[in-house]
Amino acid sequence: MYLVALVVPVLCGLVLCDPSVVYKMKNIDCLGVAPFSANPVCYIKPLNWNKAVAHMDVDLLKPLHNISVHIQIFKRDYSNQYQPFLVDVIVNLCDILSRRSFMPFGVIFMKIASRFSNFNHSCPFAGHLIARGAYVDESYVPISPLGLYKVNITIMENYPAKRPDHAGGFVWYVQAMTPVIRKKQKN
Repeated sequence: MYLVALVVPVLCGLVLCDPSVVYKMKNIDCLGVAPFSANPVCYIKPLNWNKAVAHMDVDLLKPLHNISVHIQIFKRDYSNQYQPFLVDVIVNLCDILSRRSFMPFGVIFMKIASRFSNFNHSCPFAGHLIARGAYVDESYVPISPLGLYKVNITIMENYPAKRPDHAGGFVWYVQAMTPVIRKKQKN
């Protein structure tokens, strides 16, 4: 009896139960910068009430050797303006890919990026980068308050060595919400 009472909460915390908060993408914006990238294409495809996925493409005109990413999270307040919310970090992705750095938000970003894109090998990066079916997985992100969030990701080249060059970026608009559960129809 006591073992069952201990096992059920542990199994629900590991994924066997529905999540208490889901992160649904609402919109996406892409930005390409002329010397480094061209033809950025981003769009959202809704799958159901709880999930929408992003599809992104970009052509790199110059190889990126030392990639740093500036990750900022903003939360929309009662006056419909986005205010900074807890995260404002700069992460060197080449160090994370070569396992020289283990910054938590960089590791979360790389888990999501390597799962849905061809951005999963060591530096340098060149050619065509794609992401298909990307979404924010609840198992990677700590539970946050319900509301609308803006995740601003700026990609830079040569960041701490020299003056950073802006290589592009994208903005995800995400809603943290309780899952919508369909009501069963009785016949």
